[in-house]
Order: sequence, then structure tokens, then C-alpha cells
Amino acid sequence: MRQISSTLVILGLIGTVIGFIMALSGVDPQKAGDVAAIGPMVSKLIEGMAVALYTTLVGGVLNIWLNINIGLLSGATVNLITEIVAVGERHAGP
Repeated sequence: MRQISSTLVILGLIGTVIGFIMALSGVDPQKAGDVAAIGPMVSKLIEGMAVALYTTLVGGVLNIWLNINIGLLSGATVNLITEIVAVGERHAGP
């Protein structure tokens, strides 16, 4: 589970890079002076930035969520094993 948690962060970062590539692919420096071409370029830029930010957010939030669950499961596992040992000791008697 810890490996999955780390992988989520990496996937979020890969999504960020893809988003930046998408954002910059719509920018044509040669048309930057053309007023009619600016609108579509800005639109493509915003779409790419949204992808970048959303993938970073999702990767980070899922990583935090998974790490919290790992902590809860670790604590619950220790408590379960402790209880099983205690029940076994009570039934074994002196």
C-alpha cells in the first residue's frame, strides 16, 4: 500500500507535466500579435493548466488519504493481534 501511495504522487506529477505540455502546445509565438488568435491560445493554456492542477491535487489528496488508511490499518492490526493473544492466554489458563 505504501508503494501505491508513492505511485499516486508520481502519477500526479506526470499529469502535471502532461498538463503543462497541453497548455504550451496551444501557444504560437508567431501569432501572439494577432488579436483573433489570442483567445484560442489563452483557452488552450487554461485547459492545460487545469489538467496540471487537477492531477496534482488528485495525486496529493489520494496519497494523504491512503497514508491515513495505512496508519489506521496498522493500528487496528496491532490491536487485533494483541486481543487474539490475550484471548488465547485466557483460554490456555495457568
